[in-house]
Amino acid sequence: MPRAEENPRFRRAMHLLMLALLAGYIGFKAWHLSVAFEAWDGQRLEEEAPGAAK
Repeated sequence: MPRAEENPRFRRAMHLLMLALLAGYIGFKAWHLSVAFEAWDGQRLEEEAPGAAK
């Protein structure tokens, strides 16, 4: 029986799985950033905060 790493079907399936997980992560992160920027847009601080991140 060939080793799993040498089996072309197994390697292809693992590459597809990694690609699907990466695409899902990128999609989720894009959605998350769009929600965060939408919530952040137009908000103003009530008072000055020197040294705060801008």
